[in-house]
Amino acid sequence: MPPQESVGTGVGTPPQEPVSPEPVEPFVPTRPLRAVVGALIAVVAVGAAFYGYKLLRASLTPPAPAKTYVIGILYYPQQNDAVIAFQQNMERLGYKEGVNVRYDLAKVSVGPTMIEEFTAAADRMITAQEDLIYATFENETAIALQESKKYGSDVPIVFLTRFHDPVEYGLINSYKSSGNNATGIATNVSETIGRTLGFLKEIRPNLKKLGVFSDGFMVGDIGGAYLIELRKQAPKFGMEVVEYKTSAPPGEAEAEFQRVAASIKPGDIDGLFHIAGHFIGPQEALENELATRLKIPMSAPNEDLPNGGMFSYSDLASAAGEQAAVLADKIFKGAKPSDIPVEFNAKYELTLVLGRARAAGITFPDSMLFIATNKYEDSSSFPEVLHER
Repeated sequence: MPPQESVGTGVGTPPQEPVSPEPVEPFVPTRPLRAVVGALIAVVAVGAAFYGYKLLRASLTPPAPAKTYVIGILYYPQQNDAVIAFQQNMERLGYKEGVNVRYDLAKVSVGPTMIEEFTAAADRMITAQEDLIYATFENETAIALQESKKYGSDVPIVFLTRFHDPVEYGLINSYKSSGNNATGIATNVSETIGRTLGFLKEIRPNLKKLGVFSDGFMVGDIGGAYLIELRKQAPKFGMEVVEYKTSAPPGEAEAEFQRVAASIKPGDIDGLFHIAGHFIGPQEALENELATRLKIPMSAPNEDLPNGGMFSYSDLASAAGEQAAVLADKIFKGAKPSDIPVEFNAKYELTLVLGRARAAGITFPDSMLFIATNKYEDSSSFPEVLHER
């Protein structure tokens, strides 16, 4: 029998060893090639980053308004900072002066003709069909509302209140909805007065008699509610309000003030509370001279502090101006003022004037020095924006 073949072995052929593949050298780019690749990667990365930056910037930068808005501003010189802060925040929101917004400024000094001057300015703004009125004080707001009603105008009004509650003053129906063509930023008067009296008590714990120049020296429409609140809260701090009044006409107010001040002797009062709004231009400076002579502490609202007073606890007018700009932007984007709730000012500050206190022999306690936002030596130390210009 013939021998059998082995399947698959290939009879007569020796068995084959498995063939190993030739080793493959890994690819290593040359130095010039690495440089080119690195450069390309860098270009792509920079391009992607730049594109991402443009997208981010586009998402953060407000689109420029399609029209040029005209904003009328009614204000007292003491509220320069509220006006400037409003304009600055409007620019941050995309409204650049001379490009897509124009301001019609009506600055009126406190005095016998101020109501007539504000009325004339509001009439001009309304009849010119300006897009919005920004009023930095409550009596300006009342005038703007009165004149808009007279002309049948629904011009939006954004306001600040400083020394009155806007509901009690009759500007709005409620904080939730004004019920008219206005909205704004309000001061918490009760909080301001209460904290100020507390600070006076910290400075002089035995303070019993608190002096104030009221009727005849004070313009009631400006400071009246402040005085009412002061009378209400002073007894809670063990204080009696000593009021100095006059029936002299406004034109004789300064001479009358000097006469009354000269009659006040050390011990008659233990502190002085200055109320904004008066017939004498720099009355706060004259009151400061009196406080220095009597060696007693004196408080003043933030807007009057550059000229006189040793400290103020006050909501910040500039912060209110910034908030007001946000409300104006909402209105320009279609919101109705009556649908925008009235807000309280978000920022309060304690400011000390160290040099004036020292001149009167007053030492601020550590509790006040620690929390004070601003400490100025004298009137020359205040930011220029706070000075009347």
